[in-house]
Amino acid sequence: MSGSRPEQLPGFADGDFLVQDPAQALVTWYAGMPAGCLTYDACAAPGGKTIGLARMGVRVLAADVSRARVARLRQNLRRAGGREFVVVADSRRPPLLDVDAVFLDAPCLGTGTFARHPDARWRVTPDALAALIQRQAELLASAALVVRPGGLLVYSTCSLEPEENEGQVDSFLAEHAEFERETPDDALPALLTSNGDLMTLPHRDRMDGAYAARLRRIA
Repeated sequence: MSGSRPEQLPGFADGDFLVQDPAQALVTWYAGMPAGCLTYDACAAPGGKTIGLARMGVRVLAADVSRARVARLRQNLRRAGGREFVVVADSRRPPLLDVDAVFLDAPCLGTGTFARHPDARWRVTPDALAALIQRQAELLASAALVVRPGGLLVYSTCSLEPEENEGQVDSFLAEHAEFERETPDDALPALLTSNGDLMTLPHRDRMDGAYAARLRRIA
């Protein structure tokens, strides 16, 4: 086999595989979206989780606010996707109503990826964290508006900061009694928090740090 870069490997151009950290694949699996459901992927670029959802049989409307990022998203979906529709949209103003599920992979500090991106630590400041917490809360509130009763809202980050993870979800649930946490039946206990959310830790699990909460709309 010649070549050492993914794009040089057999099958890459045909979309036979996708390169991503195991933590990101675990987040998609933890989401547990039922096959056939219509899911709004609110911050989809560059598309790894979008492709994972679609390969589970989910119908995905994939959106991102940046045209440049959507161009990259389209490129990845053309190669490895197949069941996705792509739009440019600000997730604070969702482009649709009454969907079965929303997948919100929110902007975050990315502290779970520092092993691969050590330069990213220079953007970690109290002001940056405060701004992201505010933005995440806005995105969660907007996403909640379009989930039909009985539907799912999955929130995820690649951060280790509790303010962006459990704290963010706890604050959301305190203001949205129509949602409750729901842990999938096949979740791995070793990767769950005390609340039943997914949490991977680099030093423990030898992969990126990632977080996900699965919220069911009950009313």
